[in-house]
Amino acid sequence: MGYLIHEVARLMKRRFEEEARVHGITLPQWRVLAQVAINEGITQVALATATDTDPMTVSGVLDRLEKRGLLDRYPDPTDSRAKLARLTAEGEEIFTTARKVGLAMYEAALEGVTPEERQTVITALTRMRANLSGQTADLEEV
Repeated sequence: MGYLIHEVARLMKRRFEEEARVHGITLPQWRVLAQVAINEGITQVALATATDTDPMTVSGVLDRLEKRGLLDRYPDPTDSRAKLARLTAEGEEIFTTARKVGLAMYEAALEGVTPEERQTVITALTRMRANLSGQTADLEEV
């Protein structure tokens, strides 16, 4: 089962990267854009946590997105050391396009899977994630 989960995730990632490339965006850029779209005014540290990436990598992605005019950063009024991010109009357009691409890919992947089967998979994976959250690599040998 673990292998299948990994393979499906890998194939979905590859498919999205191929589609996203057509629209001039990378998967890390998409992940950052999506988080900024969902959480306008998010800090770089919060973005790093949300995307499971280190803050320096997120900083580079933010720099590239800002240079492209897809987002802008502005000072945090409560912390002079931090900057917040928000999408520009062009960033909103790219986000909307990337979201459509992602949804179409999910629908293609789920073709022939009934709504009940989808819910069963979601329930099982959600439970598995909860079971594994917080566990460390030093589990006792069985």
